[in-house]
Amino acid sequence: MRTSKWQLFRFFIIFFSSQTTIFLIPTLIGSSSYQGWIAIIAGSLLGMILLWFTFHVGMLRPNQAWVIFGKDIIGKWPHKFMLLMLLCWCVYYVSYDIENFVMFFGSNYLRGTPPLIIQFVIGLVIMYTASLGFTTIAYMADGLFLIFIITMIILFNLFLPNADFNMLPAFIHYHDPEIAIKDSIVVMSWFGEWIVLLFVVPDLKLEAKMLKRLVFTGIFVLVTVLIGWSLTMMSFGPHLGQELQYPFLEMVRSSKQDNLLGNSDPLLIGLWSSSMFIHSAFLIYVASICVSCLFHNKGSKVYVPLLTMVSITIAYLYSRDIGRYYKHYNSFAVVIIWLIVESIPIYYAIIAFFRYRNKTAE
Repeated sequence: MRTSKWQLFRFFIIFFSSQTTIFLIPTLIGSSSYQGWIAIIAGSLLGMILLWFTFHVGMLRPNQAWVIFGKDIIGKWPHKFMLLMLLCWCVYYVSYDIENFVMFFGSNYLRGTPPLIIQFVIGLVIMYTASLGFTTIAYMADGLFLIFIITMIILFNLFLPNADFNMLPAFIHYHDPEIAIKDSIVVMSWFGEWIVLLFVVPDLKLEAKMLKRLVFTGIFVLVTVLIGWSLTMMSFGPHLGQELQYPFLEMVRSSKQDNLLGNSDPLLIGLWSSSMFIHSAFLIYVASICVSCLFHNKGSKVYVPLLTMVSITIAYLYSRDIGRYYKHYNSFAVVIIWLIVESIPIYYAIIAFFRYRNKTAE
């Protein structure tokens, strides 16, 4: 794959922004209120730690995939267990994406449509995109990047006229350390999905200078979410803000402007849908690689459809019990499980450090 040094930057901007800019902001307003900015900054910086360990593991053998050389670090069966855990995480995460998509379109545009039909159609798009491989997914993210930047500028311009900047002092004076720590961990789980970086190594060779660009990716997403959270708080306040499931979309719809800015909700919906497909397709792609490694590439062509069907099945079960979905989605225990999976590179880095140090000593 011939690519510019910034292509990975643009891909991960879309990968992370598909979730954080839509779902993280109302979650933080509901739990942190005025001190949400502390959780955003602290959680994103903690996510950078996971990025450093992930990059370090990838650089151990930059010409070889982690799924192949990982067993040389921690052993064959522990490595298979890690792959299995990552596989389950990817499939389960995609089920969240699908259910979020169904809830949005089912309540706004496709009322009365059975959830299974929407889930099946979405699953077909995810399955097809994942089957194209990382190279195609990366180029799709490239094409979406400029649209993302333009859309964010439009949204922030819509927020500014309605923002009450008199709220700014409350951001500084209101704080609760216990809530801040807990929500920082929650934000870290959103900003800590860097483990998927290990799966681009076969297609894109990691270089030392790439770490700076990836750090810049994290900072870019941090600033975007921080601005979005601040403007949402100053426009809707802490009480109404937490009731809005899609604050950006509500801002567009409540705008009194009749020009392009006031009618940009189709652009926002299209951007979120496209970025969600890229996010889910890449996770299914990662899951298919894990399965191929576990079963030594036997029947690899059917892995993507089978894994997608599993995600659709989980999403369908959630659609039959929305209460259980919200319970799991907002559970702090799920956040901890998320971080256990996202911290897999840390386990490899620590073991590699002691193993290679002992070999050097000998």
